[in-house]
Amino acid sequence: MIKKQDAALALEEALRAGADFAEFFFEDRHELNIRFNRDINRLSNIHVHGAGLYLIRGTCSVYAYASDTSLPSLLHLCRTAAGLLRAGITSSRPISPFMQTNVREPNPVQIYPGSVDTQRKTALLENLHRAILSTGSDVKNLDLAYFDTDQNVIIANSEGVWAEDQRVTSRIRMTPAVVGERETIGYYTDFTRPAGFEAFADGAYLDHAVQTVAEMRACLTADEAPSGYMPVVLAGGECSGTFFHEACGHQFESQTVLRGSPFTGKIGQKVASDRVTLVDDGSMPGAYGSSKFDDEGMPRQKNILIENGVMKSYLCDRLGALRLGVPRTASGRRQGYGFAPAARMSNTYLAPGPDDPDEMIRSMPIGLYVTHMGGGSSGQEFTLLAQTAYLVKNGAIDRQVKGAILLGRGDETMKKIDRVGNVLELENGGAFCGNVSGLCNTTTSGARMRIEGMLIGGKGGKLLC
Repeated sequence: MIKKQDAALALEEALRAGADFAEFFFEDRHELNIRFNRDINRLSNIHVHGAGLYLIRGTCSVYAYASDTSLPSLLHLCRTAAGLLRAGITSSRPISPFMQTNVREPNPVQIYPGSVDTQRKTALLENLHRAILSTGSDVKNLDLAYFDTDQNVIIANSEGVWAEDQRVTSRIRMTPAVVGERETIGYYTDFTRPAGFEAFADGAYLDHAVQTVAEMRACLTADEAPSGYMPVVLAGGECSGTFFHEACGHQFESQTVLRGSPFTGKIGQKVASDRVTLVDDGSMPGAYGSSKFDDEGMPRQKNILIENGVMKSYLCDRLGALRLGVPRTASGRRQGYGFAPAARMSNTYLAPGPDDPDEMIRSMPIGLYVTHMGGGSSGQEFTLLAQTAYLVKNGAIDRQVKGAILLGRGDETMKKIDRVGNVLELENGGAFCGNVSGLCNTTTSGARMRIEGMLIGGKGGKLLC
């Protein structure tokens, strides 16, 4: 993709123009997308190739990028970016010699997508289409899509970092709609794996689809969720993980901390219940948010954000760490070479606690038990859609309800967590998180947890004990 000697010459040009630090992010990415509804609607092959240049002087930065990675283009990019930095000085100091770090591959690939012909990939969608329609005649408007990505990156910087990484993912998106007598339930769901074509060998994507349709069908006959202030139990896996992703995860990212979040200046202080230990780990084997290096060439690592309720760390990219005066956390991530890196979550999870998961419901006179989370929004205040939820009465599941919206402030709600289960459940797959540096792969996992009380919005009227 790029010769080391060419990268070194370009980086030296950037330092000569006045930057304290210079970094290239080289990317070569192949993507395939097949849209399917009874037959192929669209097929697209995408090839992305280019380089992004990041310059820092003091705590000021400039980011520029180009699709031409030839040496003359890179030298021009360096001079242009340095001019925008307006350093006003020149330097002759050399870059550090490149050193390549060996890092264990968290997501080894068996069958690279490019080695599999389109016919075999289309056959997956044909099988899936038949499997979903066979569940019942009430399934309508079934749209499917297949995606695979093979991204090769090189990060080279003036401190001597030379990091090479290959990230391969496979994904099927399904959007079924189940029609009932009074309404239609439909939403998309993704089957995702940080793997090649082997991701589909065991047929798990078919089981995922059938389960999704069953959940939609059950939702048709569910009562509308009541509204009010009540205890809430969040199932382990993506439910409890999504809560922390939206309630505080974005507020821990350095660019948000610098703007002012409820957690700015709170390292070493109590920010959550004693039962809460929150971790973000970009090195987890087999996880959708993992890679060998972050997008600034630092080996991925496990970061403890909250330990027994006490805040321990922010998520920091290089520039965020400089401005905050704290260590980097290998959290600099980006969608591609057209985006400057920023601190982002990867695999975020609530660590197991001391409590019996079943006791949480047995000891609850009335409340809500959420087993599947839908969309949400983050900020100082968050909202979360409980896609699948059940009303709890007298310590037992009463009935399924739909349309429940969970509302609150992250910094307040985390202090109301009175139970955390003793079993860690991992999200089965992963998702995308969108923010300032584009879409990044993430997972949200955790133990089952209970919030002693929070506000629930629903169309089912006021909750009656």
